[in-house]
Parts: sequence; C-alpha cells; structure tokens
Amino acid sequence: MWMEVPPVERNGVISMYEVRYVPLETCSGTLMASIISITNTSMTSTTLTDLKEYVEYNVSIRSYTSVGPGPYSNSVVERTEEDAPDVKLNATAIALSETEIAVCWVELPDICQNGNITVYEIRYEPLDTFGVLVTRFENVTAPTTIETLTDLEESVGYNISVRAYTSVGPGPYSDPVTAMTFEDSPRTAPRNVTTMVLSSTEILVTWERVLPIDENGEILLYEVEFVPLETFDMDMSTNTTNTTSLNITLTDLEEDVDYNISVRAFTSAGPGPYSDAVTNRTLEDRPTAAPQNVTTMAESSTEILVTWEEVPAIDENGDITMYEVEYMPLETFNGQIATNSVTVDPTLLNTTLTGLEEYVDYNISVRAFTSVGPGPYSDAVTNRTLEERPTAAPQNVTTMAESSTEIVVTWEEVPAIDENGDITMYEVEYMPLQTFNGQIATDSVTVDPALLNTTLTGLEEDVDYNISVRAFTSVGPGPYSDGMVERTLEESPAAAPQNVMATAVSSTEIRISWEPVAPIDQNGVITMYGIRSEPLETFNGVLVTETVNTTGPVLRMNLTGLEEDVDYNISVRAFTSVGPGPYSVGTVERTDQDVPDAPPQNVMTVLSSTEIQVSWEEIPAINQSGSITFFEVRYNPLETFNGSLSTNTTITTMLGITLNSLEENVDYNISVRAYSVIGPGPYSEGVVKRTDEDQPAAAPQNVMTMAESSTEIVVSWEEVPCY
Repeated sequence: MWMEVPPVERNGVISMYEVRYVPLETCSGTLMASIISITNTSMTSTTLTDLKEYVEYNVSIRSYTSVGPGPYSNSVVERTEEDAPDVKLNATAIALSETEIAVCWVELPDICQNGNITVYEIRYEPLDTFGVLVTRFENVTAPTTIETLTDLEESVGYNISVRAYTSVGPGPYSDPVTAMTFEDSPRTAPRNVTTMVLSSTEILVTWERVLPIDENGEILLYEVEFVPLETFDMDMSTNTTNTTSLNITLTDLEEDVDYNISVRAFTSAGPGPYSDAVTNRTLEDRPTAAPQNVTTMAESSTEILVTWEEVPAIDENGDITMYEVEYMPLETFNGQIATNSVTVDPTLLNTTLTGLEEYVDYNISVRAFTSVGPGPYSDAVTNRTLEERPTAAPQNVTTMAESSTEIVVTWEEVPAIDENGDITMYEVEYMPLQTFNGQIATDSVTVDPALLNTTLTGLEEDVDYNISVRAFTSVGPGPYSDGMVERTLEESPAAAPQNVMATAVSSTEIRISWEPVAPIDQNGVITMYGIRSEPLETFNGVLVTETVNTTGPVLRMNLTGLEEDVDYNISVRAFTSVGPGPYSVGTVERTDQDVPDAPPQNVMTVLSSTEIQVSWEEIPAINQSGSITFFEVRYNPLETFNGSLSTNTTITTMLGITLNSLEENVDYNISVRAYSVIGPGPYSEGVVKRTDEDQPAAAPQNVMTMAESSTEIVVSWEEVPCY
C-alpha cells in the first residue's frame, strides 16, 4: 500500500500506478524485476502474488500520467513468509555394513529453502517386503546433511529419499536412491526340520528354507550336523554334511543310537545359527560283535558257571533283549553230539548251565540278541564239568553163601556214561534183614577198583543179608545196586535166650520163662530149649544139678519137686539143628517158704515153784522150709483147780524162754513149734515138768472158832484153796 503522490507533484492526472518488485535472492542466479500496473488509481494498495517464499523483495512504486511515469519511490524491502520447501534435495546412499547404510544430501540454497530448514526427514523402505511393507522414517536436525541408517535387514535393497522441513512443513522428497546392505550370515535357522529313520544306519532329514527376511543374503548351502547321544570311545563325535537342497539322507550311522540333528544355512558371509536339535534314533540291528571276555568255571559235576561282559556299546546295535549260551559236549556216549542252548535275561551277565553230563568237556559260546535277531557267537571256551558220584550202580551183582559167616559177592563195572569220573573204589554194603536190637546194622567193605569181587566175612549165622554194591569217584559214591538177598548157613546159637525169669510158684515149684535168643544170635531155626537148675544149698553134702529140655521152641517151663525155701541157679540155652548155644547167665530164684517140717529139737526145762525155763535147738535146715521168724511155746497144766484146763502160749525169737507166773507144784505139758512167714510147723513132743513146791500162797479158808470153856476154844477151818 502507498500514499498518493502529493498533488503538487502529480503533474497531471494520475492514470495508473506501476509497482516494481525485485527479489534480493534468486535460485537461478539472475535477479529479475517484476512490474505490475494498477489502472484504478483510486486504489492505493495491491497484493503481489506469485512471489518466492521467504525471499526479501525490493518494492518501489511510481505513478503515471498521460505523459509518462514519474520516479520510483524509495525501495521498501519486505520478506515473504516461510513455506514448505518446494525443491527436491539431491540425496545419495551407500551401504556401510550388513545393517547400515550412510545417507547424505546437499543442502538447498537459501533462496530455495522457503524458510529456515529445521529438520530433514529420511524415508527408507526395503525393496523386498517379505510379505509386509515396512516404511521407516528417521529425522535429522539441520544443518546435518548425513545420517547412518542402522538396524537394517541384511542383504536387502532399500529405497531412500530425503525431504526438508521448515516451520511450515515438509518439502518434496528427493528422488529415491537405492542402496543394498551387505550380506550377513543368516539370522535364523532353517525351519521345520524333520527326520525319518530309514534303517539302522540311515536317517532322512528335511527342512524348509530360512525365512527370507532372515536369510541375510543368498543361501549358498546347508550344513546338517548330527551328533550321537551315546559315546563309544569316550569322545562325543560330531559330524556334518553339506547340501544345496532341502533334504539329505544321513548314512553310515551307528545302529540304535539317538542322534541330535540340526541344520544351518550359509551365505557368503558365513553360517547362520543351527536349528533346534531334532532327536531321532536309528533302528536296531543285530549285534555286530559277541559278548566279551567269556569265562567259565565248573561249579559241580553238572553245572558250569558262565560269565561274560557286554557287547561293546558301539556293536550292540540296539537294546539287548537276551543272551544265548550255546554249549556242546565234546564226548558222546550214544554216538551223537547234542548241542544245547539256554537264554539269559539281558540284565544278567552270567548263567549256570545245569543238567550237564558229569566229567565231560564242553565247548561254550555266547551271543547277544536285539529285537532284530542274534549277533555272532563268541569264541568257544572249553571247560570240563567236575567229577561226580556215579549215576548208576555196578551191574549184574551176584552173591553166594560160603559158610555161616561168609558170602562171596561179584559184579560188573558201572556203564561208562554213568561213571562220571575215575572209579576210585567199590563199596559193598550188606545189611541183615532181621533186627536184633531194634536197629538194622548196616556194614560195608571197600574193594580196590581193579577188583570186581569180594568175600564178606564175620557175618551173622543163618541171617538174610541184603547186599548191594556202589562205585566211588573222587567226589563220592554213586547209587547202590539193587539189593541181592543171600542167607548165611545155620550155626548153633551164639548167645543164650534173653531175659530169663524165674518165679517161685510154691515151696517146691519154680516157673521159668525167657525170651528168644536175640535174632542176630540164633544162627538158625530154634528147635528147643534146655533148662539147667542147681540148688545153692545142700543138706546131705551133695549138690545135684538137673537139666530138662522143652518140647519144641516154647518159652516157659515149670520146675517141680524142688526143696522148700532153697535158692536155685537156673539157666537156659537154645538149640538149632546144628546144636546147642551157650547157657544164659544163671538166674537165682528161691522156692517159697513153707511151714517147718519138724519141731525144734531137744527141748529142755529147768524148774522153780512158779517158773520153768525152756530151751531148745534149731530145726534141721532141711526141715525149716523157710526162714524161722519166731518160736511159739505152748504150756498147759495137767491139773485143774476150777474145772477147766487152760492152755497158754508165748512167743520168742530166741532159742529159750522162761515161763513164769506158773502154779506152784503143778505138772505142765510143754511143747515148742517154729514159725516161718508161711505159718507154724508141728509142735515138738510134749515135755512134762512139775513146778517146785512153795509156801502156801493163801491162808486156810473159813476159819471158825467156838468157845468150849473158859479155857478152851474150838478152832475149825477149811483147806487152803488150790489156786
């Protein structure tokens, strides 16, 4: 806007105004003035348009009359307001590394900036979107004109453009420039690694490529790493193989082994990370080696302990499901070599072979099984079972009695298959078939192995013997042969009847009983018994021994007509058809007592008025018939004073007694008898003896007096009583 020309200076009618404006800056290097005319002179203002942003303009105005223009007014300098830049920057980009690109640009001339540049904005986006277009921005504060973009994707081309900002806003983006980050090793591993076992030594491995965003370059090859999870040589062996395809078959693997399998990709920059390990196990196979260090030890005649160590782990080729022990005898007894085997639980490394032949060499070998089948046998180990007792008896045993105490025994050898060792001796066992003491006494004799016969001696007479023979090895005896029964010849009994008992039946009879001669001593069939009896007392100076035989083999007899109360020594003997055996040890038995056969002898008396001393001698021994226990003296007066004769007795163990309190001057008939435990014997013949006279023991009776005169008295009385 302006003010009109003062009228004094108009010099005419103002017909128009001319506004001249010249930018003080130019993008082209040439400052060009612009002019606009305003014909409406009533206006003293106008708007200049199409000016350059944020540029100082030198503005001056002049007016026109019909004649022409007047002078320009003094210049007025005014700057246009800021605006967004309208000129593209010139940008360049260069890759610095796998994840960095340097971007630089040329700052716009001030005239082209349309204001004060405050910020530059860098826009960049990958050329490979990987399915998602991600545009990123980064601001750089002016006046910096270079920036390094970081955290970029590896081996990816980026479109990059830059624009400037004023306070009003952004200008246009520069033309895009392209730069590609360097290749790097892949950021991630191949995906979806899978494995499939093809055999005991092969595994097929497949995978998908690394995510494109993570490849970081051109994938040149894949490396497959496979690591066994079991070590067989103390070193965990890691193996790798390369391929350019997305699968590979791993071969020559160990059988029945878990493998950790991983895959990684390579670019020119190197390998990426391995995929997570996938574990798979090769199939089982037969073991490729035998159990190790097989040892054997004979434990008995029919048993061999076999021990071994495991198949080397590298050769097991699977889980060992069992072991098989094969054993073969090196000797045959029936023309055939029989090979046998036993299976053993896989948790055990030993077994005992049983039921073997005694004292035989065996070839023994061991092999292991997996679920697929058996591996090879170990080298055979030879061992011999121990000797054992023979398992059979000598053959064809025969016997023949040669006397009452001898039997000849003969036999043949044990069959070779049953000898079970070297025969060291034979034993002949002989056992009586009768028991004589409640026990069967078995005896035996040994015979040199070179002999096949022997004579048994010292046998019991007339006894059946069960005779059997067995053979010995160093281990011990085999079984006895079946018993052969042979009876020795008869002989007279070797012992007396047993338990001879004698019992007095009466004073003249003794019952004898006995038990048979012990069977072992009978030495034949007992045909009868002989009883010998001998009194141990003699009454006439001669001891008479008597014998009597039974009729047949009865076991009791009564001896009669013996003396009373006499000890008898009694013995018994038995007879066979050959003759009598010895008497038994004497058994003493006494006949019962009896009443004495005679009275005491020589009874004598000595007198006084009231006493008679009686004495006598013993009964003769032969008539005592027992032990005299006491004597009884009987005495009775031969006169009676009261009408009855009283008989009195008294006893004593002595050979005399004094009878007292007798009546004076009276005849007494006196006799004596002896008692045994059985009772009294007869009285001796009576001896009459009178007691001596004595003074009267009483006065005359019934004395009576009667005076007859003054000087006479008649006295009368009765006799003294007789009692």
